[in-house]
Amino acid sequence: MNIPRLALLTTLPLLLLPTLSQAALPIPLGPLPHCTRSATLMHCNDGQGGFYGMAIQGNDLYLRGHDGLTGLGWAQTSTRFGRLLLLSGISSDGTVWFGFGRRMGWNVLNRLSTSAGDRIRLSCNRLKGCD
Repeated sequence: MNIPRLALLTTLPLLLLPTLSQAALPIPLGPLPHCTRSATLMHCNDGQGGFYGMAIQGNDLYLRGHDGLTGLGWAQTSTRFGRLLLLSGISSDGTVWFGFGRRMGWNVLNRLSTSAGDRIRLSCNRLKGCD
């Protein structure tokens, strides 16, 4: 998968949780990030050399970060339309991705495709996490 790890980990909690204050809750896949936030902005460091920032404006979410493990910089834009979230992003190695998440009750169905031909399907539940 060519999508920077932080881009994916940053997006998935946002698909599960509706507000920025709740988005500070990470998926428990590694060390917890240290975050500083305001009502519409957040900046986090993951403790492994990676960092990312978020800004919310209306139904749009803007993400920008650096993956400390791969050394890739990345940017992503997400727009929410009701229960549907559309997202697109690009990394410093030229990889582009596009995807969507659809909330269905306590579950979110996620699909992502990359310019390298990778396809990712992920189902997440607010209580059980993602599988």
